[in-house]
Amino acid sequence: MAIGVDSSKWKPRSILGTPAAKFRNYLAVGVISFGIISGLIFHYIPTTKNLRAAITVLYEDPIQEVERKRIIASGMRFTSAESIRKEIEESKRFDRPDR
Repeated sequence: MAIGVDSSKWKPRSILGTPAAKFRNYLAVGVISFGIISGLIFHYIPTTKNLRAAITVLYEDPIQEVERKRIIASGMRFTSAESIRKEIEESKRFDRPDR
């Protein structure tokens, strides 16, 4: 710092109105536009049908996961995986009165 210069009166640096701000805006619009266009191409061109079918498999839960979520959502009180397995086996029995 120079002696005799009051730094408390300095203005904060601003990028608004400069060529860098224009470039930043153009870059942002370009990235967003590219994303939207590529997403539309991916979803609406029939040549990507097989790729979309392969990707949807990744989003589906396996049967075991679905059953586990149902058991947890039903409010069953469990302490271990073994007790969950026993509960599933009991529900599969046909000699139960509720069946």
